[in-house]
Amino acid sequence: MHKKRGFAAILGLLIVIAIAMMLYFMDITAIFGPSRQYMERPAAMEDHPWQLEDLLIGPDKNVPSPRKGQPELLEPIQIKAPVHRNDAPRGQATLLFGKDCRVAVDWAAQYESDQKTITIDSHLSGNIVPSKEYLDANGNPDTTRLFFIAKGPYTQTTRLPDKRMQSEQGTAYLLGWLHTDNTAVGTLTITTDQTWSARYPFTSSPSNQEKQ
Repeated sequence: MHKKRGFAAILGLLIVIAIAMMLYFMDITAIFGPSRQYMERPAAMEDHPWQLEDLLIGPDKNVPSPRKGQPELLEPIQIKAPVHRNDAPRGQATLLFGKDCRVAVDWAAQYESDQKTITIDSHLSGNIVPSKEYLDANGNPDTTRLFFIAKGPYTQTTRLPDKRMQSEQGTAYLLGWLHTDNTAVGTLTITTDQTWSARYPFTSSPSNQEKQ
């Protein structure tokens, strides 16, 4: 009897060890979901800008005016901002902020890559969103910045080394912040079907702005 009990205890211990080893070598994330570390670090909104489309205001509705302390749009402001990707130039975005708090953007780029000539052309429209709050790296709000969003079609044309042409059409999104000195920083994102996206940050300087 004692031998049977001892054998059962050893067998139970071996089963527990085997289960523990299986859990150790398996993908725990797939079983229990993402860890707290990853849950606290969500993807940047620029990765999926289409999830913010509800912030776009239709032409039949008024756009809210900037709040106190945010950049004032008392007259139209045009900003020209160089665009880049992985530190490589990707043309220029021209942003026009109207007195009606709407935003129009033209983005044009032409560059060489792997003996290919690539051209991007996009025209976007959108609006400011005074209610959206900017948070710095420490989570502190900066109520002087003014958020804006725009959306529109883009066309990318590629001229191959053998002179053949390829064309791609999709949707471009722009998310950005306007500062009180009328400079702007943000990201242009392109996608064809929302299963992938490419990001193109832009930053303007005080010398690249003019009042209309």
